[in-house]
Amino acid sequence: QLPFTPPTSTPFSESFGRILFPRLYSTSRLTSLMSLSGGAQAVDGCTLIVATEADPASITMRDSLLRLDGWCEIDIREKTVEAIYKGGKCFIFSKNDSDLEVKRVYLWSLPKEADFLKCDHIDNAFQSLIKEDKGRPVSIHEVAFLSRHASKSGSPALTVHPIGVPRKSKWTKDMGGLPGKCPPPSRSMGFVFRELKHQASKHGLLNEFDVTFEATHHGPYLQTPSMFLEIGSKEEDWLRVDAGECWAQTLRNTLLSKPERSWTDNEEIDQSELVVMSLGGGHYVPFINDFILKSEKVTPGHMLPSYLFDDVDIESFEDGAEWADAIREAVASTAAVNCHRRSSKRMVYVDKKSFKSDVRQRVLRLLDSEGIAYTTNKRDIGHHHHDDIHLYVMVITLVD
Repeated sequence: QLPFTPPTSTPFSESFGRILFPRLYSTSRLTSLMSLSGGAQAVDGCTLIVATEADPASITMRDSLLRLDGWCEIDIREKTVEAIYKGGKCFIFSKNDSDLEVKRVYLWSLPKEADFLKCDHIDNAFQSLIKEDKGRPVSIHEVAFLSRHASKSGSPALTVHPIGVPRKSKWTKDMGGLPGKCPPPSRSMGFVFRELKHQASKHGLLNEFDVTFEATHHGPYLQTPSMFLEIGSKEEDWLRVDAGECWAQTLRNTLLSKPERSWTDNEEIDQSELVVMSLGGGHYVPFINDFILKSEKVTPGHMLPSYLFDDVDIESFEDGAEWADAIREAVASTAAVNCHRRSSKRMVYVDKKSFKSDVRQRVLRLLDSEGIAYTTNKRDIGHHHHDDIHLYVMVITLVD
């Protein structure tokens, strides 16, 4: 019997708790695992890209995106919507009618009153705004926020990150979102990041701009897989048209493109995908950058920096430590990533060098107690392989 109960306060928790912790939910562990073995699921619904007039970088990215051929405005002036969203504009992207049937991408441009951090449940708001045939709410499978990035250094940067506030005790109002909650990461983060790096090189930006992932931080809270796409870090950078064009071409070749099948029927070809969640490191996550750029079969999940665990030695997980709940929340949320490929596994990468010895030992004892396997070989991420039977397993990787 595992010694804890997975979180149950979000719609994803129970279903993915059944994957992560089948012994808690089923009398037949083997049957539960086999029924949840790898296999790509169909991803129905649209991609929602959100911009806001409250953010100069968001405007730059939005305007560059709208200069691409294929956008049509949808009249939403008479639609009933929450006050924060009134006055916004909506566009749909489709190169032709057949593309519209296969993949729909919406761009929702919000008014100045709409600060992203205050837009909790924006996915639900959009579903109440846009209806499909017979009045059914539009189905959304991912949300991408176009945003500015700010930093103390002021260094120019193009960043991607998942959202959420894993630690309840470290939540402040200006973070937005819900304390202790992490929306599922968008499955497109790795795909977008690789293309962003390519486009930044093509646009001659790599000499000025860092291209990097950031750790999971800030809101809003929503139930749909999500990511933030950003230009940083000063106003002069937020207004740069070349950075906006770089993002527009990145999204044109990723989120706006007709989805292609990511596997073949040839069983001799490795068609697996690895979703990597990380623990440790700083606010920027260079080791995740490396994992994603080195392999198209790696997809990032949540990234929890070491500063979230600076108080781990104060309380033990046996006493219901809130830091332990943060790890559980991020793990369960990362488990919700619906991959592109035929089969997938999840790994949690722990940056051993980021933690003091006593903190590291407490974290590892938590993982051991939860029955989560781990390895000390960093190369497992870059050279992963899968067994013939795709059982769900969480692996913790330590840096030698």
